[in-house]
Amino acid sequence: MKAQAIYNVPRSILGEGPVWDDRLNALYWVDIIGGKVHGLKDNRVDTVFQINDFVTCVALTSNPNYLLVTLKDRVVLVDVNARSIVKTLAKVDEPSTNRLNDCKVDAAGRLWFGSMDMNEREPSGSLYVLDPSGTVRKVLSGVTISNGIVWSLDNKFMYYIDSPTRKIMVFRFDLDKGELMNKAMDIDLSRHEGIPDGMTIDSEGYLWVAMYGGGRVLRIDPGKRVVIDEVDVPVSYTTSCTFGGGDGLMSLYITTARNYPREVEREGDDGKVFIANTEIRGYTANKYLVNL
Repeated sequence: MKAQAIYNVPRSILGEGPVWDDRLNALYWVDIIGGKVHGLKDNRVDTVFQINDFVTCVALTSNPNYLLVTLKDRVVLVDVNARSIVKTLAKVDEPSTNRLNDCKVDAAGRLWFGSMDMNEREPSGSLYVLDPSGTVRKVLSGVTISNGIVWSLDNKFMYYIDSPTRKIMVFRFDLDKGELMNKAMDIDLSRHEGIPDGMTIDSEGYLWVAMYGGGRVLRIDPGKRVVIDEVDVPVSYTTSCTFGGGDGLMSLYITTARNYPREVEREGDDGKVFIANTEIRGYTANKYLVNL
């Protein structure tokens, strides 16, 4: 499979965290360095939110007028129509050299989000969970670059990426309690080009992992721990992916980066959102439970 750039989408410096809202047929994603949440609906691009801070992830809520957005060290609720922060839901105590990174909502409406060392060297990051009640819990520490999070279709396992390990960690998961149990296994991706970054799952239970620096998204059988297919992307820095589209969630949207700040600014499609028609159905994104 091959992906193509969506022509009217602006280039992000560090595009990340795409999520499809099935209620609005809209795609949201962030430009972490640019401090923006972008939206794509009816082929029209809109900057939903902008702030002078890192904007590290976006997640849906039970009310389509509001989004959850993670910044450098806090989780905020954003009013889509007013394009402004309604309130801060959580703040975490992280080293000044850290920032928050990827996030995902589980089937019980909790937000899982992680942090990373901005120098990408020290295991100073953590993984947190924000309950709908507003309680924040740290569930893992010793993380260097917290990235992809997703659950098996039966919610018995959580898949999690700490990028420098070049592995997907597979934890047994208790959905009722919102807790990780013992680690069942690792899926080793070190033989594949690039570094595992963001991740999603399809309706058949296979994982899709964006390989940063590899210019591709891998489709992985988590039971056999093997790559069974891939999507070629004509830029190197693929960051994350999600299923969406009005065709029954059979389009894979892929965010990319310009490898900021390592490269000199140049023209190109890196930093844009790409799309691939997979003929494979995705799943509907979970929503964080909000009471307003």
